[in-house]
Amino acid sequence: MSPPCTPHGTCFSRFKQCTALTDRQDGNVGLVDELVEHQYRSYVSRLSRTFSAIPVSNIASNIGGNTEELTAFLETLIRDGFLNARLERNEKPEVGAVLRFYLDPTQGPLAKTEKQQQQALLQQTERTNMLAEQVKDADYRLSITKEYVEYVKRQNKKASGAGGNSADPMDVSWDDGDVDEDIMGDMR
Repeated sequence: MSPPCTPHGTCFSRFKQCTALTDRQDGNVGLVDELVEHQYRSYVSRLSRTFSAIPVSNIASNIGGNTEELTAFLETLIRDGFLNARLERNEKPEVGAVLRFYLDPTQGPLAKTEKQQQQALLQQTERTNMLAEQVKDADYRLSITKEYVEYVKRQNKKASGAGGNSADPMDVSWDDGDVDEDIMGDMR
């Protein structure tokens, strides 16, 4: 049994092992690679909750990686907009690069002015409203399908057949009026 996940990279080591052991023929390698990248991205993003700055070498030692590769990965995250931070190069080789997070959303590479934030909010509201309209349309289309209409007819028929009392607790009828053949007819 493998040890539990710790903040010191045990999970990341298992992901690396999984990627190495995954049969290249089964088609899951891309999925495993995406999972590993997402885990790294989430881990680094969560560091901003605890640190305002952290040496890249500390992150690399926690996840069991190479400092140069991790620096390149962090630069990619910053460039692609997944991380509101910057990498500061240090002249001292023992310190290396330092990842500095921007805690204020009006600073850093992801900084937006108030007008830009308002515009982004309006765009998100438009997307949400469009999605709500699509849900309404899908609900309407579902409600007019043949199966649903037949179901409503059967429910109305049962309700009117029981004297208008659709809450009959002993309604165990299975006959919906569409029986095509006698099931026991072959037994004679």
